[in-house]
Amino acid sequence: MFSGDYIDICRTAVQKIYPDGSSTIMVADSPCFREPGWELRGSPAVGEGKPTPDIEKRERALRRARARVLDIARSNADLAYFVTLTLDKRKINRYDINEQMRRMRGWLSNRVQRDGLKYVLVPELHGDGAVHYHGLINDVLQRKDSGTMSFGGGKPFRVKRSEQAKMLEAGARVVYNLPEWDFGFTTAIELYGERSKAINYVCKYIGKGGGKIGGRYYLSGGALLSPEKRFFDADFELFKDDNHVFTIERLGARVVKFEVEGEL
Repeated sequence: MFSGDYIDICRTAVQKIYPDGSSTIMVADSPCFREPGWELRGSPAVGEGKPTPDIEKRERALRRARARVLDIARSNADLAYFVTLTLDKRKINRYDINEQMRRMRGWLSNRVQRDGLKYVLVPELHGDGAVHYHGLINDVLQRKDSGTMSFGGGKPFRVKRSEQAKMLEAGARVVYNLPEWDFGFTTAIELYGERSKAINYVCKYIGKGGGKIGGRYYLSGGALLSPEKRFFDADFELFKDDNHVFTIERLGARVVKFEVEGEL
């Protein structure tokens, strides 16, 4: 099934360890997780080199993008604000993806250098072809109270200053604007409650419009941390749970994935 060279540098399990001590572990029924720094020699892994239908390639790319955004968000607890960045047609061509991406990357790079911005943003395509962005940022940009509030990230509503304290007690959150955003309109809401819900909300936009936008599923930058990875061998049969087993088709391996709250 696998060449000797492949087995020598691959393991049956990989653990992603996040800064808060939690981790995700995947255990496969064959050695398919390759340790970094090695190259394969000899026979390829099962499925490698075989033609793959476009739809399968796209699904794999989407899974990788979602996994990477999830890793970024879980590894960087200081990504504390959920933001939406929209474009004003008076300031930028909302329908020219290449122009948007060029100017967007320039603005983001500038904010990283000047302010220490950290971010992960997912572009979303409107039905009319315009784009806006959802994502997470750290608390380094200027914020201005928009005069609106939101429950659970829902549609913002206007609140009198005198009523704001009462609404905060009821669970609403202040919706801010980001004055430094040069190309249109913004909202920013501080994360609260279950962080995983906000992370999953961002991930759901990946590929929502049918594919990459401007050649990207997401944008990320700044001094972002990544989870530590540990590779080892484990017995798939000991961890197998039919409710959590899936197949990596290109490797011909069955995998079980589970979460660990603290250190093993």
